Amino acid sequence: MTVLIRKVFLFGSLVVAALQATSITLPSLHRPQEATTFATSLVLDASEAAVAASTQPWNNPGQFHLNKNFSINATPTIRNYDWTISQKTIAPDGLERPMLLVNGMFPGPLIEANTGDRIVVKVTNNLVNGTAIHWHGMFQNGTNWMDGSGGVTQCLIPPGQSFTYNFTVPNQWGTYWWHAHAASQYVDGIIGPLVIHSPDEAHLSHYDEDVIVMLSDYYHTPSPTLVSWYLSPASDGSEPIPDNGLINGLNYFNCTLDSQALFPTHAPCRSNAPRSVFDFQPGLRYRIRLINAGSFADFQFSIDNHTLSVIEADGVDMQPVDVHRIPIHVGQRYSAIVQANQEADNYWIRAQMNLNCFNEVNPALDASVKALVHYTGAPVSQVANSFDWAEKAWPGRCLDLDASMLKPFVVRDAPPADVQVILDMSFQKITKKRVSLGYVNETAWVPLKKTATLFQANKGKTNFATTQLIVTLNQTQTVELVVNNYDEGSHPFHLHGHQVYVVGEGRGRYIPGESPLNTVNPLRRDTITLQTFGYTVLRFVNDNPGMWPFHCHINPHLNAGLMVQFFSLPSAVRAFKIPAELKKMCNA
Repeated sequence: MTVLIRKVFLFGSLVVAALQATSITLPSLHRPQEATTFATSLVLDASEAAVAASTQPWNNPGQFHLNKNFSINATPTIRNYDWTISQKTIAPDGLERPMLLVNGMFPGPLIEANTGDRIVVKVTNNLVNGTAIHWHGMFQNGTNWMDGSGGVTQCLIPPGQSFTYNFTVPNQWGTYWWHAHAASQYVDGIIGPLVIHSPDEAHLSHYDEDVIVMLSDYYHTPSPTLVSWYLSPASDGSEPIPDNGLINGLNYFNCTLDSQALFPTHAPCRSNAPRSVFDFQPGLRYRIRLINAGSFADFQFSIDNHTLSVIEADGVDMQPVDVHRIPIHVGQRYSAIVQANQEADNYWIRAQMNLNCFNEVNPALDASVKALVHYTGAPVSQVANSFDWAEKAWPGRCLDLDASMLKPFVVRDAPPADVQVILDMSFQKITKKRVSLGYVNETAWVPLKKTATLFQANKGKTNFATTQLIVTLNQTQTVELVVNNYDEGSHPFHLHGHQVYVVGEGRGRYIPGESPLNTVNPLRRDTITLQTFGYTVLRFVNDNPGMWPFHCHINPHLNAGLMVQFFSLPSAVRAFKIPAELKKMCNA
């Protein structure tokens, strides 16, 4: 197979595309003093701040502790949700900024369902720009148009309008999440957990309680301004560095550090914002569902004095493996079982950002993001006296948990490859504009306006715009995907609609016949980190018709162009009956 290579120089188009779907209009970063005019609705006096420390009206900690009364053996049913997306100024870490909320919540509402259920979500858009919701990890077999990828599987939901996502969830379970897939909107708050249960899960009898831990890096400057800066000569290709990190939408921030930040906001701030607290009862076993819902940073997650037994990666049950730390990149998920077997006390939960992956230093950032485990009977506190594990936290490179450690519980060898696709991923500086753009082969992706590649393919189009790198796969067959990363940074790439077999990875460029491959029950997942100046070899079965993005989940990199699309089974796509209301949104 030959992949068509196109060279495009599209700086102006990329900036417009990156900003067109955002919903927060802010001043330039060169005028930070004006930022206070966008953050005035939550100014608190001392007494109000004390109350807010324990009650955040936009944050629902209860939804992160799954209800044991939820029946996983129920007859398949319809799970209905009604969401409204709007903007409001809140203070997740004590510093106020405008955020995009779903039903007034950040993170947004939990979706919890069983294998075989139908999920129906009506989304009403009260923003000033269009939006779309992607169901990260859902296969969408037979409903590709519900994937929620702006410019690929749908046009954006226009301001003031609604659209209902409607899809079933057969043959998969585990930990997932949902987020906006329009420009950089999810960075500003449109995220939430998605959990699918099944009586066929491998480790149901191994835990007593089930909790969700959503990690995210966090920026005090809303994303439209940061994207504009990143796609300009001012950044010199360096990504914006977070100001903080959040666990389930909360964390502490020292307000005096705002003036030292890379981009000070001078917004109202209080320094007693609460951290998330997880209550443990001695003797119980807790399943921790870990989700990196951030924009840029990868983390190492740990709990002082508590071993983590990993049992799931990206919706695939794993043979248990004990670790002290779990590295997790953007878009990835893990489940780990934790034994509540320590003395009644408070213990730090740590999500350490990997500073080795940052090109700059942000003096305002405390890279050790924290929450607390509170044992029943221990004093209630926002601090702990526990100590981190003694061994070194980071190997110096930005890597996933070693694939050789993760063995799927259900043994499945990778099928032999029928066709090979080679993708070269790089950043290239455009001399004339003095900006760095991301390229897959030699195409920098720009989202289409007023149409989507799926709609074009449905009409029989085969000659797509030069801003769209489309790999057409005509037959049901096994694809071997070789991705060479020519960049100094690591990149978590997510394939929509599929799980992939991770059959090879290493330093340098992939050399056929020389680079080692493992096809015996290899790791399967949907988001895999491409290591610095290295190669990754994946395989997937091309049996799910549709237009499927394969893209970097670091949000600035996606806005810079790091996406390719797999056009799977064109004859089936041409026969799709795409709902008329989806196409109507293109004309709004």
